[in-house]
Amino acid sequence: MRMKSIRWTTISKGFLNFALAIAIAQVSCDVVICNYERFILYDSMYHKRTEYFCVFNDVFLGTDMRYVDFMGKSLDYKRIAFINSKFTAIPQSLYRSFDDVRELYVRRCSIERLKIMRLIEKLYAGGNQITNIIIDGNGSNNLKELYLESNYIADIANITNLPNLQVLVLENNPRMGNVDFAMFSRMVKLWKLDLENIGMTKIINSLKLTLDELKRLDLSNNQLTYIDMQQFRTFPKLEHLWLHGNRLFAMQYNSIRTVVPVIKSIVIDDNYWGCNHLANVSKYFLDNGIIIRHKECKSRAVHKVCCADRFDLVDFRYIIEMIIKSDTRFESEIKCLEQENQELREAMDKMQTKLNSLISNYTTTLQEISKVEMPEPSTLEPESTEEYSEESVEVTDSQEIDKTTEELGEETNYEASNFRTSNYVEPSYELPSRVSPSYGEASYG
Repeated sequence: MRMKSIRWTTISKGFLNFALAIAIAQVSCDVVICNYERFILYDSMYHKRTEYFCVFNDVFLGTDMRYVDFMGKSLDYKRIAFINSKFTAIPQSLYRSFDDVRELYVRRCSIERLKIMRLIEKLYAGGNQITNIIIDGNGSNNLKELYLESNYIADIANITNLPNLQVLVLENNPRMGNVDFAMFSRMVKLWKLDLENIGMTKIINSLKLTLDELKRLDLSNNQLTYIDMQQFRTFPKLEHLWLHGNRLFAMQYNSIRTVVPVIKSIVIDDNYWGCNHLANVSKYFLDNGIIIRHKECKSRAVHKVCCADRFDLVDFRYIIEMIIKSDTRFESEIKCLEQENQELREAMDKMQTKLNSLISNYTTTLQEISKVEMPEPSTLEPESTEEYSEESVEVTDSQEIDKTTEELGEETNYEASNFRTSNYVEPSYELPSRVSPSYGEASYG
C-alpha cells in the first residue's frame, strides 16, 4: 500500500511538472514583454544617438505562430526595437498593442515581407531579406525616414508615393540595377538619397520637375563609366555627390556651377582615371572650390587622387561614347520635335475643318438672307402692248439701288417686287433683260 502511494505521488509530481512546463512554454510563446531602456543607434548623418526604446530581446516567431501578445509597462511607447530576433514579417499584433508607434527598429531580423503601417515616421529595416514592400495608406503620409540597406529589393515602385519622406537609404541592394530619378519625383521633401552599390551602370534622369530639397546623393560603388554633370540639373540644391568606387574614366564637367550652383564636394577617387584627363577634371573642381576625395592615394596620383597612364587610352573611348551619346540625344530631340510637329499638324487640321464649317455656315446664311423670291408675272392682259416699249424702261439711279440692297440685308422678308411707277394705271410686267442684277427698281411709262 505504501509503495502504491509513493508511485501515485511520483506520477502526480511528474504530471504537475509537465503541466507547468507546458504553461511556461505557452506563456513564453504567446506573450512577449519589452524592457524600457536606453538604446543606441545612428541617425541620418551617421551621428550616434541615444534614446529610450521599448526593447524586445530574443523574439523568434515561426510561420506557424498565428498570434503573439506584445506587452510593456506602458502601451504608450512610441519607440520600439527588436534585438537578436527573427521573424519573416512584422507581426500585426504589435500595432494592435502599441497603436502609436512612431519609430521602429527591426534590423537583422530576417524579415522577408515588410508592411509599413499607421503612424510610423522612422523605420530602420536594414540587414534583412526583404523582397516585398507594402506601404499602408495611413502610414504613407507620415513616413519621414526609411532605411532599407542590405536587402534583396529589386523593385521600389511601391515606395515612390511618399510625399513627406526626407531620407531614403537603399544601399547594398544590387538587384535594383539602373534607377530613373523620375521615380522619386513625388518625394518633394527628400534631402538625402543613398543609392550606393545597387548595380547601377548608367545614370537615367527623366525628371520634368526639380527636387528642390535634395542635398546629399550617394552613387558610389556602382559600375558607372562616365558622368555628364548635366544629368544632375534637376537638383539645384545638391551639395554633396559621392562617385567613388565606380569605373569612371571620364567626366563632362563644364558649367558645373550653372548646373549645381551650391555643390561643395564631388568625391571621385578610386576609379579608372587616366592621369591626363584627371588632371583637367581635378583642376576644374579645385578651382571652383569643390572637394574631390575622401582618402589619400599612395600610388600614382593627381591632386592625391589615384590614376594610371594606361587609362589615358580610355579617353578615346570616352570621346567615342560621348559622340554616340550626343547623336542619340540629337535623335531623341528630333523625334520629340517630329512628334510636336505632328501634334501641331493635327491641331491645324482640326482648326481648318472647323474654319471650313464656319465658312460654309456663314455662306449659307448669306445666301438665305440675299435670296428673295421674285413675284410671278400678272395674268392680266394689258389693253395695248404698244404702250409698253423698251425705251420707256428706266433703271433707278445708283443711290436707290444701294438703299434697296441695305434694306434687303436688314429685312429678309423684304419684297423686291414692289416696283414704283410714276403713273400707275395698269399692272406692271417684269422685263428680265432690263432689270439690274442687284434687284434694283424699274419704272415703266
